[in-house]
Amino acid sequence: MTSLPGQKRPTIRDVATLAKVSISTVSLYAQEAEKVSLETGQRIAAAMQQLGYLHRPRSRNEKNRNGEKRKAALFGLLIEEMPKRAFPQKFYGAAIGAVEKLATQHNYSMLFASIQEERLPPMVEEEQVAGVIIVGGGPANDALAVKLAERKMPLVLLDNYVPGLAVDSILPDNEWGGYTAFKHLVELGHQRIAIIEGPRKYKTLTDRLWGALRAAEECGIELPAGYRQPSISSGFPKKGYREMKQLLTLADPPSAVFCVSDRAAMGAIDAINEAGLRIPQDISLVGFDDDVYSEHTTTSLTTIHYNSEVMGNLAMHRLLELMAGKEFHPMRIHVLTQLVTRNSAATFSNTRD
Repeated sequence: MTSLPGQKRPTIRDVATLAKVSISTVSLYAQEAEKVSLETGQRIAAAMQQLGYLHRPRSRNEKNRNGEKRKAALFGLLIEEMPKRAFPQKFYGAAIGAVEKLATQHNYSMLFASIQEERLPPMVEEEQVAGVIIVGGGPANDALAVKLAERKMPLVLLDNYVPGLAVDSILPDNEWGGYTAFKHLVELGHQRIAIIEGPRKYKTLTDRLWGALRAAEECGIELPAGYRQPSISSGFPKKGYREMKQLLTLADPPSAVFCVSDRAAMGAIDAINEAGLRIPQDISLVGFDDDVYSEHTTTSLTTIHYNSEVMGNLAMHRLLELMAGKEFHPMRIHVLTQLVTRNSAATFSNTRD
């Protein structure tokens, strides 16, 4: 049976299911049939014929006229589908743009897909790509990174890392950024400084928290009960809003707040304005990411900046080397962060004018 126009094209997973073998066995049969037993090979061949499956060998296994292996023309860029709003727009635009630009210069095209839990992307199953960049963190991204590492797939993590996994990772120096943001508020004379934390499943946000806590300890700043505000925005589009409202209910509310992302800071601004308070006269605020809207709010946001274009370039450079067959000791590269001062944070004395 062959596939008709309009029908879903069969995948290697479909072949494996029908033949009652693993995907890797189907892949091995398609590449080197002699390494599969006769009975198993017959079942796989029959399944391929029944489904109308046409295997496309990986171009990185093809050879040129000189008998040398030719590199694949495709690589994959994968992002977890659900938490896209948790990541800054500026990061997505600049980093991914840099990845694609450098790839084009080296005659690679990018296949883009979202990550689905407990399933390898078709581009990987069908061996369409020579390597993969995974953007962002979260449980689904981490689990996929482990699977791809086990398959020896050339892989780079962008804005994420997996503890204990020997895979190249490119990300901002989040801990230093959190440290810088919190210390800036201390240097402005604030003592009652709260932190709006992010979801614990995102290691990058947690690292920013650790940096802020380190600054608090070094500066002798105590965080009273309630000043470490955990994320309570799951399922809500506006991050930071409910957290800031919670902080404002405290008997002794903070004079300054560090938000581990600009998205959370934007929601905090809305909550502060709604309460009839002024920024920075009543409450100073510092974010993290230097997102698209940070400079263009009613009160421009003091925040932590990092060069996401540099991160994208570093990630693609590393992937190009891995896809070319070069072997390196995996590295975790931190791109430096820096404070951008705007109008949302002021000295403590000015907050009482």
